[in-house]
Amino acid sequence: MSTFFEKYKEEQAIAVAVSGGPDSMALAHRIVHECDGPDIHLLTVDHGLRADSSEESQQVSQWVKDWPKTAHHILRWDEDKPETKIMEEARRARYALMAEYCKTHRIKYLFLAHHMDDQAETFLLRLAAGSGLDGLAAMHSEQKYSDDLTLVRPLLSQTKEELITYCKENDVPYLQDPTNAKTDFARPRLRAAREILEEEGLTNKRLSVTAARLARARAALEHLTDSLFEDIADMQAEGILLNWSALKTQPEELVLRLLMKSIAHLYPEKDYAPRLEKLEDLMGRLLHDPDFNGATLGGCKFAWQGDRQALYISKE
Repeated sequence: MSTFFEKYKEEQAIAVAVSGGPDSMALAHRIVHECDGPDIHLLTVDHGLRADSSEESQQVSQWVKDWPKTAHHILRWDEDKPETKIMEEARRARYALMAEYCKTHRIKYLFLAHHMDDQAETFLLRLAAGSGLDGLAAMHSEQKYSDDLTLVRPLLSQTKEELITYCKENDVPYLQDPTNAKTDFARPRLRAAREILEEEGLTNKRLSVTAARLARARAALEHLTDSLFEDIADMQAEGILLNWSALKTQPEELVLRLLMKSIAHLYPEKDYAPRLEKLEDLMGRLLHDPDFNGATLGGCKFAWQGDRQALYISKE
């Protein structure tokens, strides 16, 4: 992994998300000992969801206090906690807090400890949710979070067991996350089903490879979509005019992606696109419904222009 860090050694500082679990403790330890050059900011988010979360954050501080080139910072989620979608909202808050810290300290790279098992679990969760190709595609080793921050995942080729072994061999302490045993959360339920899945050949390695292949296909489709968008999209003062007579001859996957890209262009600040089912329904009506007379989706209005030769997309 030393070679992996070569491109970051000229940075003045980098940040590492450290929950205290074996994954993030192994990552932090390896970065400290293998990444020469930058100062290393270790960031622990205290979500305040459990009575002992503050104590655990302080424990991480004690473990890393004598590590070279590092400074540990605890970021607290002080917002009112939601009653539903707790894990999703906690994740949103975690990234927002770390991104704000990085922006304040002019840090361009935030390292995360996602590994092969996480990749496989994410694939299965999204498959169960009915995601399309983009949702099933693998997490990237590098991913833009914002214009100022890139997320870096150097552990995607390693398993959780390998990271635990690393901690034991190098005397790196770590916490056990009690939520991993709670079956009211989806990821722990999937972990409990691992043996059954592996008996059917759905090993984490195989799922990760499948996700990576889908990511390759997604990259190709994104390239085609970007080129097509440049050719047929006319940027207007209040919206986007698509050459529909040209677009409707394209494969449906590209039509769908052009609609998605248009919405994203008008609302760049939004984290999520409309649900895939709703986009597919809109595309079907545009392509096949002779009575289609306009619609709204994702905060946008869709209306014909020029006897259905062009599609105008604007904010509501």
